Amino acid sequence: MNSNDHKSVSKSRRGRGRPPDLLKRDAILDAASALFLERGIAATTIEAVAARAAVSKMTLYSHFADKPMLLMAVFKRNLNAIDLPQLAGDESESALELLSDYGERLVTFLTRPEIVRTARVMAASANEYPELAAAFYAAGPAVVLAEVARFLGIAKRKERLRLPDQRLAAEQLVAAWLGVDQLKQSLGVSGPPSRSVIARRVRTATEAMLRGWAG
Repeated sequence: MNSNDHKSVSKSRRGRGRPPDLLKRDAILDAASALFLERGIAATTIEAVAARAAVSKMTLYSHFADKPMLLMAVFKRNLNAIDLPQLAGDESESALELLSDYGERLVTFLTRPEIVRTARVMAASANEYPELAAAFYAAGPAVVLAEVARFLGIAKRKERLRLPDQRLAAEQLVAAWLGVDQLKQSLGVSGPPSRSVIARRVRTATEAMLRGWAG
């Protein structure tokens, strides 16, 4: 096989996979995720991420303008990995079923040890790095609350719920789903809850909230 053949095969293989730029972006996000857990968010430098990802700082900056943008991208990818169901107000399913399914998957993700640890590290450095804390919140909790609030607006019209403040209602519901599991894990007095415990708590909380809002 001559050199032109080698180039042709290499180009063909690359064409069937992810483009080089996306592969580099994935490598950067993988490196950042690992380093945030190993060193903490505040102590992780752009230089360290670039070195771990085997890319130049210039390449990293071509994908992410600064550290908050990188942090936001990491958490957006984590959130997308949960495979949360669509809260679309499907006529074939009740608000109870849709919210319970969404809540179970969300709580299962949020109580994973590495997610709890990341949140604890972020909270510890929030005063020193407020812009990173803001990026952390915008990429995770804010997205979830906005989605739940949006769906509650649909459910309000469909099931005639009394919701004077959809955003507050979303916060109350998500807090009820989580209980104090994240706090206990952060303090090291408990491990992740079982799937059955999560399912029972989420279902009970959702039923109680919807019943109260139905008035």
